Amino acid sequence: MLKSILFTGRCSLFAVLLLFGLQSNAQVRTFDFTPKQIINPENIDIVRDEFGVPHIFGKTDAEVAYGLEWAACEDDFETLQYLLMAAKCHMGKHLGVEGAQIDYAVQLMGLHEYVDEHYESGVADDFKLILEAACQGVNAYAAAHPDEVWIKKAFPVTPKEVIIGFMLGQSLMAGVDGVIKGILDGRFAKELPKKELNDDGIGSNAYAFNSALTDHGNTYHVINSHQPIEGILSWYEAHVHSEEGWNCTGGLFHGSVSILHGTNENLSWAHTTGDLDLKDVYHLKMHPKKKNWYWFDGEWRKLETKRAKLKVGLGKNKGFVLGIKKKYWESVYGPTLITDQGTFAFRMPTLFKMNAGEQWYRMNKAKNFTEFYNTMDIQGICLQNITYADKYDTIFFIANGVVPVRDPNYDWSKVLPGDTSATLWTEYLKPEDLAQNLNPACGYVYNTNNCIYNNTCLDYVNDPDLFPVSIGYDAQKRTNRGFRSQEILESLSHIDYESVKKLKFDIQYPDSMVFLKNYPIMELFRMNPADHPEVADIIKKFNDWDFTADTTDMNAAAIVTMFYEMYYDNTFSVEQIRDNDSIRQVFFVNNLKATKERLITHFGTIDVPLGDVQVLSRGGIDLAVDGGPDAIRAVYCQKRDDGRLTMWVGDGLVQFVKFTKDGPKIESINPYGSSNKPNGKHYTSQMKMFVNHELKKMSLDKEEVYKNAAEVYHPGAERAQ
Repeated sequence: MLKSILFTGRCSLFAVLLLFGLQSNAQVRTFDFTPKQIINPENIDIVRDEFGVPHIFGKTDAEVAYGLEWAACEDDFETLQYLLMAAKCHMGKHLGVEGAQIDYAVQLMGLHEYVDEHYESGVADDFKLILEAACQGVNAYAAAHPDEVWIKKAFPVTPKEVIIGFMLGQSLMAGVDGVIKGILDGRFAKELPKKELNDDGIGSNAYAFNSALTDHGNTYHVINSHQPIEGILSWYEAHVHSEEGWNCTGGLFHGSVSILHGTNENLSWAHTTGDLDLKDVYHLKMHPKKKNWYWFDGEWRKLETKRAKLKVGLGKNKGFVLGIKKKYWESVYGPTLITDQGTFAFRMPTLFKMNAGEQWYRMNKAKNFTEFYNTMDIQGICLQNITYADKYDTIFFIANGVVPVRDPNYDWSKVLPGDTSATLWTEYLKPEDLAQNLNPACGYVYNTNNCIYNNTCLDYVNDPDLFPVSIGYDAQKRTNRGFRSQEILESLSHIDYESVKKLKFDIQYPDSMVFLKNYPIMELFRMNPADHPEVADIIKKFNDWDFTADTTDMNAAAIVTMFYEMYYDNTFSVEQIRDNDSIRQVFFVNNLKATKERLITHFGTIDVPLGDVQVLSRGGIDLAVDGGPDAIRAVYCQKRDDGRLTMWVGDGLVQFVKFTKDGPKIESINPYGSSNKPNGKHYTSQMKMFVNHELKKMSLDKEEVYKNAAEVYHPGAERAQ
């Protein structure tokens, strides 16, 4: 639920918010900010290329961090404010009661207290300067553009709040919203597994190849994370370059202070979402008579009572602000909630790990594999797999994350007893304890959110018996992207750079499809049209489909994609559909009917090419886009009133890297453009290239960037129109 507010600004209410007690003049904790050095924007150049991508140049890393945030604000100050306002607990002011859910959750997680207590000792001094400079850049932009500021009192932004933003982002990726919701709606009181059956194929791709397969000793790398293509977790492309050894280009989220995945002069790395268990829920044994006392290690302890301090904007323009306090509790395990179904606590590494930003910054500046691998000792990045390549012919994969060391005598996949220190973890597995592969002889590593043991050729599959069950690696995890990638990769004896591109834009599904929340989806392709006359024509299209997702072919691709978007039906549970043959048939037929009705209503026929239905849309432009859900060319859509499906998740920023003796050759493409402002010159400037599989050249070379510059200016300077 928290994610859906941050992505879209919309969400239904948590039941707990109906129980708010009202008190006036509530104030959330604030942090002072006096930077140790004042950045002079005259020392910074923002160089925009022909596609509007910012290249930031400065003498120091801190100057570059200032310029990066200024450029990000220029291109999308609204998106940048979402996560910063969440970190400052001002979402209630901006979005009303729905935004207060985020503010409540942030305070429930204890992020402000943790960062305030550990910031000085837990953040490296040189990275503090980066954070301070980045905040100066954001605050300077806000001061120069007050009409774009949501809440004036939310500024200045401070380094501690940036750290909180990183922790919140990591927690959302690790599933904190599902944990809180599961406690409040009673799911965990039913002794159900923590992980719900909700696999739908959404994820990311990454590939790396070395000279065992490639031409001329080159190393190839594909960076291809699947994120929402707009909003707080959409990719923003930039290039940073200082005279202190920071020279990196790639993708970041708005408000980040460095590149999150990309390429420097020596190496390149890509992230895919890991399949780790990073959340634990505990059922506390409460005293039968003494309120708020719980049993732990043979004695009764009292819960610490706390109050989330919220400001909720009411009215059409949220002009009337109401101060609210809402109780929550803390046990020895961490955040705790008292519900009608019992008292539950939860614990996640992301609540105690505040160095993700620093780890990414160190990755940006690593010069070789050893330096890059050593950054993982920071253990700030909690959930992201890493696929790596460098100019020294090194390729590498690690199922990276911050995983607790857990007692093997407990079933950590379920709700745990909250009465013993045996379930209270305090340490983490080391990076060398995680599944990984360095330079397999077959010449490639990859991840498509498939089973992480299968990260290279079959001869080098990791042994599941080497890893504790509680780590959460899913040996049964399957994706269409994984199956299709394996089909292609296992047949290789050689690959050139153009073939790497062809792999990335592949629109062929495997012969045996998976996904749709673990339903046996292939049954859909084997249904007998005669058994279901009302949808016989559409079933026949399924039967005859060649499993390609081209925009022009008059095959079943449009129907399959439409069916995928129509199948979100809550009539039956996921378990019923997966396990009950008759219910699954009813579910399939109902959704086939809905798919047919929608196609007939809006297109007059079921014989529709994919390109008429599936589009990349922005600024009044609709462009046919190939691919589909869980294809390597990943496209996930939302329904539109005119019957079309508009892409909103999938191939975001795509980057190709070829490491040669002369340095890295880098190409990239973005679904929309560098600006998210509707009146911006580059609001839609990459759309046609994106749908046509075309790429733009990126460069780390300062001289070349200036030579080809479309615009050069200092932060705060008046720009040419």
